[in-house]
Amino acid sequence: MSDGIVNAPTSLIFAVIAVAGLAYAAWRARAELDERAAPMAGLVAAFIFAVQMVNFPILPGVSGHLLGGALAAILVGPYVGALCVAIVLVVQALLFADGGLTALGTNITNMALIGVAVGYTVARLVLPVLSRRRADAGIGIVAFVAALVGTVGAATGFVLEYAMGGAAGSTVGAVAGYMLVTHALIGVGEGIITAITIVAVVNARPDLVYLLRVNGRRRTDATPPRLSLTGFLLAFAAVAVLVAGLLSYVASSEPDGLDATTQRGCTVVQVDGGEQLEGDCIAKNARDHHLAKSPLAGYTIDGDDTLTGVAGVLGVVAAFAVLFAVVNLIRTGRNTAARGRRR
Repeated sequence: MSDGIVNAPTSLIFAVIAVAGLAYAAWRARAELDERAAPMAGLVAAFIFAVQMVNFPILPGVSGHLLGGALAAILVGPYVGALCVAIVLVVQALLFADGGLTALGTNITNMALIGVAVGYTVARLVLPVLSRRRADAGIGIVAFVAALVGTVGAATGFVLEYAMGGAAGSTVGAVAGYMLVTHALIGVGEGIITAITIVAVVNARPDLVYLLRVNGRRRTDATPPRLSLTGFLLAFAAVAVLVAGLLSYVASSEPDGLDATTQRGCTVVQVDGGEQLEGDCIAKNARDHHLAKSPLAGYTIDGDDTLTGVAGVLGVVAAFAVLFAVVNLIRTGRNTAARGRRR
């Protein structure tokens, strides 16, 4: 969401909610972090960043992209998962001028808190129902359903925010209808991506899938993991780099579901080499990003979109590094607190 789509009081309310939610997630995440968690969480954040660069078409003139809430929750748990998605959003806003700075609280609330919470809750509810299925098929269905519902849940968060303090240009009913329809379609794409990713991880290292650990599920055979921990982490990192560095060039250039919703009622016209909205729509209230002149703005290098892949790889590295540092900071705080109690 860009700045200006909802008013300042609404942005402030959800900024407070986002900060409180992430503080709670960080506190609860302390119990889930071991030596493997930091690199795995960093790679999940890096992978989500990479895949979010690849928009896929869902309707004529409308695209979608991965939100990543269910994916993160299934792999690293709801609390670490919320931190992963939030870090991706922070990196996008601060380095790539993607998502408004005053809208960061609403974006984090929708994608990192609501999306993760709904996706994980659905996954926990659906998994026991599919417990008799073959492990790979069962977890794939769970991942698909959780991702689809989580995407619609995140979209519902935006509808709520717009109802509270949305800019002029559309009615709440029209926004709700278009947002939920487009994000149900996006959820199908998100579900497919999430299912493929989770099944691949289960086949390689089922012990690293948080959802299976907390549900006490193990592979039905005695086959050891197909990859060593180091081999798996390197492979996961390579996939993230390849997606950001190569697949980003074939991403759809059409507006995503949220942007398409805010642009309804307007037409895009070319003016002096740029684009301008004509008509009456929500997006006319959007303000330019405060960091629009930054070197990586728009996932380019100084405006050169032929270097989108390079910018994407830099984003992957940044998302991994920041999340890795945050997780290690949380672990350090936990260890310090534990030593204090022993004294």
